[in-house]
Amino acid sequence: MTDQPNNTKELPAEQLRDAVNALMHTVTTLLEGEASLATLETALKSHDALLDQLAIHSLDASTLAALERIEQFITQHAGLYYQSAIAKLDNKQSNRFISLFARRLLALEGLGPATAHQLFQLGIYTPEQFFMLTPGEVAQLQLPPATLARLIPLHAQHPTLTRAS
Repeated sequence: MTDQPNNTKELPAEQLRDAVNALMHTVTTLLEGEASLATLETALKSHDALLDQLAIHSLDASTLAALERIEQFITQHAGLYYQSAIAKLDNKQSNRFISLFARRLLALEGLGPATAHQLFQLGIYTPEQFFMLTPGEVAQLQLPPATLARLIPLHAQHPTLTRAS
């Protein structure tokens, strides 16, 4: 009977180890320059699985920051893939791609799938990339006027801009 509690405690650790290994494998594949849609999807799913596993055990700030950097890395590679594959993707595939890999952009208030698609085409894949732009650079983005009218105020209200100005 004393073995059962130990086995129960080891199971989450085994699942955690499997999630870490899966993420390491897919990130290594991306580092080696072998980005494919399947690899990108697997990397994102592995990231999410690891995040879910770690959330059970409570995340510290450094672990959360590391996972955010990994997600940015995956998203960056997904954006580069998207730019090279956009001509081959039909509308349904493109929308699915944006919903998977532009989720951090889509989390911004007032930014929907069409705008995320446009930003991906311009090489802006993450909120961090968007907010690093100067106000002048945002105004010069090759976007429809209605889109710019939503993005300029969004960009202007970001807290880091008031510190950098």
